[in-house]
Amino acid sequence: MDFNQFLQTQLNTEQKKAVEHKRGPLLVVAGAGSGKTRVITARITHLITNHGINPSAIVALTFTNKAAQEMKERIQHFLGHETKELPFIGTFHSYCLLLIKKNQHLLDSPFFSVMDEDDRTKLISSILKRNNLQKQITPKSLGYQISHIKNHIIDPDTPAFYRDNRMIVDVYHTYEKEKKLSKCFDFDDLLLEGLRLFEKNNTHNKYINTSFKQEFHETVKHILVDEYQDTNIVQHTLLKQMTKDGDKIVADSICVVGDEDQSIYSWRGATVANIMNFKKDFPNTTVITIEQNYRSVQPILSIANQVITHNMERNPKKLWSKKTGNNRVRALSCLSEYQEAQAIAQLLKIIMQQKKQTSVAILYRTHFQSRAIEETLIKQNIPYKIIGGINFYERKEIKDILAYLRLVVNPFDRTSLFRIINTPTRGLGPAVEELIHGHWKDQPFLSFKNILTNLIEQKNIVGKKAAIIQQFLLFFHEVDIQTDPYRAIEYFIIKTRYLTYLKDSYDTQEATIRIDNVNELLNAIKHFTTQGVNTIEQLLDQVALMQEHKTNQENEKNPILMMTLHAAKGLEFDTVIITGLEDGLLPSSRSLQEMSKIEEERRLFYVGITRAKEHLLLTRARYRYTYSKMVDQFPSRFLKEIPSNIVNEHDISQQNETQHRLFFADWLGIQIDTAPIYTFSSNTSFSRQKMKPNNSVMHAAKKFEANAFDEPFKKAQVTLHQASSYKQAHASTDLQEAHTLQNGGWKKNHPVKHQKFGVGTIQSIEKRSDAVYLTVNFRVGTKKISSKFVQKV
Repeated sequence: MDFNQFLQTQLNTEQKKAVEHKRGPLLVVAGAGSGKTRVITARITHLITNHGINPSAIVALTFTNKAAQEMKERIQHFLGHETKELPFIGTFHSYCLLLIKKNQHLLDSPFFSVMDEDDRTKLISSILKRNNLQKQITPKSLGYQISHIKNHIIDPDTPAFYRDNRMIVDVYHTYEKEKKLSKCFDFDDLLLEGLRLFEKNNTHNKYINTSFKQEFHETVKHILVDEYQDTNIVQHTLLKQMTKDGDKIVADSICVVGDEDQSIYSWRGATVANIMNFKKDFPNTTVITIEQNYRSVQPILSIANQVITHNMERNPKKLWSKKTGNNRVRALSCLSEYQEAQAIAQLLKIIMQQKKQTSVAILYRTHFQSRAIEETLIKQNIPYKIIGGINFYERKEIKDILAYLRLVVNPFDRTSLFRIINTPTRGLGPAVEELIHGHWKDQPFLSFKNILTNLIEQKNIVGKKAAIIQQFLLFFHEVDIQTDPYRAIEYFIIKTRYLTYLKDSYDTQEATIRIDNVNELLNAIKHFTTQGVNTIEQLLDQVALMQEHKTNQENEKNPILMMTLHAAKGLEFDTVIITGLEDGLLPSSRSLQEMSKIEEERRLFYVGITRAKEHLLLTRARYRYTYSKMVDQFPSRFLKEIPSNIVNEHDISQQNETQHRLFFADWLGIQIDTAPIYTFSSNTSFSRQKMKPNNSVMHAAKKFEANAFDEPFKKAQVTLHQASSYKQAHASTDLQEAHTLQNGGWKKNHPVKHQKFGVGTIQSIEKRSDAVYLTVNFRVGTKKISSKFVQKV
């Protein structure tokens, strides 16, 4: 089927309108599962095939390399694999990196490296340590504040901002200064430097009096942006600069595709206002709403529609599907998170017994919710995989080796030098590092080679340490920027005896894992060379833009997937289980005071619902352990927004295991054996018995007595050991309560809220004659304050 046949037969009316839109700004409001990637790729192909647009005049921006690669493959398929030239399709960051690499002569510093998140954190940590601020704020928190300043284009020196954030602003300026001396950009800088190219009135060509912006406008005529609801202020401003000259739109077409109902990344700087205000910022915008969903059965979409209509900040739309079905959604009220986990395990067993290839995902708001579920799945021998983990290129051994390459490309990169000057261990401790830092501070324009050589020549470093540094410098005599990246890495690994260092530093199992990672890095570089990455600089650029991916692989071919609701964005599964539907969890307790945050939490729930293709299970617990106490939980307000005639909640708190299995079998339309199945008893031997409700458990739970009895599925009778445990727990609770009363009701590890510092956790309590003083770990650092100035959360 050629492209035009596809265009006429495979797109619905709204999709076809979006693809064939001719000129001017276009906003495609594409609901979940409505085929937005198909629209973008078809539109790009249509411009090239039917309008003869040169691919170099088209730029398509998205948010992940995975999405960009999928778009490239689809377009390549339409155009034919013999087509050599494609439009630029990639992330905002990769495009800005391309622009500033091509126009380095317009930068304040035409020579730079890209600093990744780990190096950024190390630099911030170093600044905090040198200024004795490490106890006031963590490097990660300060890094978040710096990103906030940049992503919101805030002038940190405005009196109001500086007054409220003095320490943050001071460190921010030191961070920027040291970054500049190291000739490094962080990821936020890539966007800002790209934006500055448009905002500067520079001459791009010394023979032609034309600015960079003018030349860009003459070259790039069609711009497409995917997932526009995820853009931040810098990216929105960048799009305006790329397409407008003053108030006049100069691009032939602008197409942004997004869904404000799926805007869930405000904590990363994204703002839903960008898509909501698009028509205002780009006058005469054509709006096309795509409501047909190709993923889910209608009952699931009906719930999604009911929930999201309670948001005010949205474009009206109602998802619908040709896929019909009955009895596809269930909501469960469980006694506790443990019964919730047990019920989920029963459902998973039934699904797995069908021997059908099916995808199942368990979704939750925050990572800590996975614990009870994980423990239960392990006991029930149900394979699972948690989506997340450390990115391959963030692992220590990988970053160590790449730091050697970074110094080859950028001899001013202080972060990389301090990372490897004593890695592998050479006997060059903190004193030598401080000496290097001080010398470099006095002579900031010297390379690391000049600095180290001067220290030796001036006798600042002598003897054995001088010999070690001379040996270190020799490593860089055989490698330069033109060296093949594979040979360069192999050289550094051998010369530094890095694998021996790993064997000496870790136990056998850990060392083997790390050595395998080093070998895999070499494999990756071989693969990169087949994609045109032939220099060290190209390799480092590729790594700097790499997206996080999961490298640990489960042995099972089809494990149950567990992840946060945020991580589920963009995915789909046959069956989705959303757990913890309780106020304080979903929506999060940190969102309950602001309507805009409540709306984002609702959008997060909406995203979770619309991941499901065939079946959706919503669960909540009536009681949940919080700070070692069983606390009464209230149903999520989002559950209350679903009419009972669509989904009626089932209370399973007093049902036994067999009843649960029958409940799920009836839901899935499956005939099962009602005989009880083997489970682990409390003494780890197998027991085969029918389970009965345990009213003692109900009584204990309602009195918030932690660890009193087992959950309802387990043994109906309480053993002497369990009774003893109950007495000990009860006595412990009495002592804890007495201690709490003595301290005015304040308890260690409990959350409190301060008007200025926000929410924090009590670290210690000091009772004095005049008042109770609390040491509280706030986001901005640890503070010791009177209990009169905080409130319990």
